[in-house]
Amino acid sequence: MGIFELKGVTKRFKDSLILDNISLDIPEKSIFGILGINGSGKTTILRLLVGYYKANKGDIFYNNKKISKVKKKLKQEIGFTTQENSFYPKLTVEENIEYFGALYGLSSKTIQNNLNKILKLVELDHVRNKLSENLSGGMQRRLDMACSLIHVPKVIILDEPTEDLDPSLRKEILHLIKKIKSIGTTVIITSHRLEDIEQVCDEVAILHNKRIIRCSTIDRLKSDYSDYIRYEEIHLQTEAGNYEAIIKNISGYENHYIDNHRLIIKTEKAEKLLHEILHIIENTKQRLLFVEIQRPTLEDIFKELTKNNGKGFLKRE
Repeated sequence: MGIFELKGVTKRFKDSLILDNISLDIPEKSIFGILGINGSGKTTILRLLVGYYKANKGDIFYNNKKISKVKKKLKQEIGFTTQENSFYPKLTVEENIEYFGALYGLSSKTIQNNLNKILKLVELDHVRNKLSENLSGGMQRRLDMACSLIHVPKVIILDEPTEDLDPSLRKEILHLIKKIKSIGTTVIITSHRLEDIEQVCDEVAILHNKRIIRCSTIDRLKSDYSDYIRYEEIHLQTEAGNYEAIIKNISGYENHYIDNHRLIIKTEKAEKLLHEILHIIENTKQRLLFVEIQRPTLEDIFKELTKNNGKGFLKRE
């Protein structure tokens, strides 16, 4: 049993069914991702975990005890960062973190002992006296996380932490998430950005049509997916763009298309075929500008699984 366990949980809001009999086991000291499209119920799961919502049916356990029995412990040991900024714009970075420390019931001494460590962890020590409203978007997101970490929780829950950030800022947040795990904290994260989840998560649950249709490590998902689909993609671009000569001289690989001036070929034997293609390019005296082999991504897996609620996603014999 993990640090959190959901057993047969159903959640309704009036006549709307949001979650239908879901079960989850979230391992301790890992980064656990909950994937789903916007509006699929990911945030509802998080709010159930921290006790903001009550399940209509089923049970939720924290360290083997029903969360209804450990409300005080949940407050002491869980940090929750929402999609919306929780900090106060007119307070400095340091003032915000101190304020949230007081909300968690920490003494002034404990807040000060934790403050410097947290500021260094989230890399905001150099702007500790700056008004929060004057921080960059990435710094504001890190401040939100710092406010959730001041009481040194065992678990931090992050709801869409990279949403609305540009690629460089998203990279910063993903790096911070890995650092948080490295100090022994369990991280639970929701996202519809599958490329972000793929970079940081040890295990994921895929939420679709109100149910968990698959829960597994990413490595296991990729292994199963490769056995099911068995294709990779060769992406290449030549200066002349004479792709007809390439296609004409290879046999049995008709599944190809051209996208943004690049030839893309789907195949089960990418490395062998690429070796053949490179010889063709050399013989036709073309200049190669770009080439890579792309293997199945988490997004590919998600699309395949959600085609029919995970049915048919079976390993080939």
